[in-house]
Parts: sequence; C-alpha cells; structure tokens
Amino acid sequence: MIKKHFSILILLIFSCVEHQFTFTVSPDGSYQVEYKAHGDRSDLVDIDFPLPAGGKWTINSTLENAEAESYDYTAHRIFQRNEDFPISFYTGDSIYFESLLKHPISVKHYNWFFRETCSFDAEIVGRNVDGKYPLIEQFILDTENPPEGWLKEALMYLLTETLNQADIEWNTRPIITAELSDWKNNELMMVSDSTLLEEIDYYKNMGLDIIMQPASPHLYNEMDSIFKILEDELTITLDLIDDSFSFQLILPGALESSNTDSSAGDALFWEFDLEDYQNVDFIISAESSINYPGWQKAGAFTLFVIVLLFWGYTNRRRRIPK
Repeated sequence: MIKKHFSILILLIFSCVEHQFTFTVSPDGSYQVEYKAHGDRSDLVDIDFPLPAGGKWTINSTLENAEAESYDYTAHRIFQRNEDFPISFYTGDSIYFESLLKHPISVKHYNWFFRETCSFDAEIVGRNVDGKYPLIEQFILDTENPPEGWLKEALMYLLTETLNQADIEWNTRPIITAELSDWKNNELMMVSDSTLLEEIDYYKNMGLDIIMQPASPHLYNEMDSIFKILEDELTITLDLIDDSFSFQLILPGALESSNTDSSAGDALFWEFDLEDYQNVDFIISAESSINYPGWQKAGAFTLFVIVLLFWGYTNRRRRIPK
C-alpha cells in the first residue's frame, strides 16, 4: 500500500475531488444534508474521505457509467431534531478508526418558548502533520518540489512511533532503539530518495524486522496493528492533498454569530483544503435565533401579575394580627 501511494504522490499524479456539503436547518430543528462529490473514480471510492452510503441516504451516482474523465456522486438525507451526524462515513473493518479523517458535526435546536436557538458546530480534526513528519508538511505546501529525505523521515516516524507505542520490555527497548538508529544512519540514509521510493516495501520490511525480532513474540500482532494504524493515517493524509471541501449552511431565524468565510442572503459558506487542517482542527460554527415578541410580552405580563399577586399575598399576611 505504502509504495503505491508514495509512487503516485512523487510523480504528482493527483486525482482531485471536490466535496460539497449543504446543511439546511428547519425551524423545528430537523435538518437536510446534501452531499455532492465530483472527480476521478479511483479517488472518489478510496478511503481518504469515504462516501456517505446506506439505506438512510438517497444516492445518485455515475460511478457505474462507462469510462469517463470524471464522475459525480450525490447523497441526500433528512436528520431529525438534534440527531447526531456521523463522525466518519467509513463503515468497513479494514481501517482502524484512529487512522480516519474525522468530522464531528453537531446541529442543536433549543426551544425556550419565548425564543428558539439553532447552533451548528463542525470540526475537521487536524492531522498533526508538523508534529509527526515536518518534511511532509513542506511537501503539502509545495507539491512540485518535494523536500529531500521526506520519505525517509516518514518511514522512520512509522517505525519509531510503533516502537514507542508498543508495550516492549524496559530492558529490550534500548537495544531495539540502538539497532534502529544504527540501521538508519548506516543504511537508510545512504539510499537515494528515488531508490527508496522504488524499493520502499523492502526497506519497510527491513525496518519492521529490526524493531520486531528482538521483541517478545506475543507483541507481534500488537506491533503490526500499531504500524498499520500509523501507515493508514499517513496514506489518508497524503491522499487528501488534492481534495477540496466547501460547506454551505442555512439556519432559520436571525444570525447571531458565525465564523463564515462569506455569505449570500441566508446562506453561509466555508471553503478549505488539507492546508487548513494539516496541523490543527478546522472549525466551523454558527448560531441563529428566532424570537417571539408577542410571547415575550405575554410572558412579561404574566410574570408581572404573578409578582403582583405574590406581593399582595405576603403584604396581606403581614397585616393579619397573630
């Protein structure tokens, strides 16, 4: 898997996909979601951003059509008031949840009788690229000029982090760390980027042998799982390089606050891509309200009458001789 994706990236053969979400919130708190995707077939169906599917979605797709330059996929669904939105559309079992791009979204409606409020909060969880593989951050920012050694750095992160997360005996860990460092300095660093790319599976397996052979056999499955989580996470991040996202939101009532990029009439818009969430979360938020002046006046009058009656009752009790 790793060789396939790195080969595609280094040759700059990206498959761009445009993802568009439209959220329309009704005054009763229910909301409709319209998803549209346009792009290359292989990138539409891969795991970087799984397509919404299932019986609750109404799907229209051209993916099954004859060979074409690009394809379209649309999905529509109505959510009930305060119903949770999926944090990911992935429903398979071959990718660990930790590796996926996560997008928690909350649409909340509150009815205070005199006033109703609707809030929309979305979060595209950051990938922490800079903290894991800084050279890949440079690559994301300038894909036409990959920095020297970026693939070596990525491979060493996968191996080192697997070692860090595995429950290896305290007396074995320093030995493995020293052997891995020795292999990096005396062999891996001597390999050119082009050779490493061509033979990435060989060097990946060599690195795995170095960190796993000295470990106890009962740790092999755990270490394999850790490495897969990290490798899939990196693969998904790289696959997202040429994916763009746009959100459109329509809330009922008067807009109270938002961090929107732009607006037109009642619609709010956000646009973003990997550069916006490669390190930190990308946040989308907006809130609106519906006020009922007549109910507010009636409520104020009712409260005034209650206070007046209470005052009269307590004042009368004070006058009654004991």
